[in-house]
Amino acid sequence: MLNRLRNRAESQKGFTLIELLVVVIIIGLLAAIAIPTFLGQRDRANDAAAKSLVRNAASAAEAAFADTQDYSTINAAALASIEKSIDFAGTGAAKDDSVTYKAAANGYTIASVSQSGKTFTMAKDITASPAVTRTCGAGCTW
Repeated sequence: MLNRLRNRAESQKGFTLIELLVVVIIIGLLAAIAIPTFLGQRDRANDAAAKSLVRNAASAAEAAFADTQDYSTINAAALASIEKSIDFAGTGAAKDDSVTYKAAANGYTIASVSQSGKTFTMAKDITASPAVTRTCGAGCTW
């Protein structure tokens, strides 16, 4: 009798179809929960990168203003010489890793578009109150 049990145990190695299906279902449920969370985190990271670009570009604009004391003479080329890690697109359309810079007599406007499609804008006007305004599209926050 003991030999028959041992023989049967040796011949039934592996998993049954039901066991395999249960494991596949569990993996599918975990993936269904994890993938949307991951995609949301990726969008937040892209938004944070765009905000960081705008802040760094504003720092470069303020550094240029310290030299010239005139916002209207600062252009994208002058900012690119100060901050080499940012692609200043001038007045053209912003790319994933660039900002647009528009000078005005009393300030500037800087914008960046994140890979999630949100546009983050910082505008400075020294004659307005508040002097610095930050905006982004609907459904996002600075």
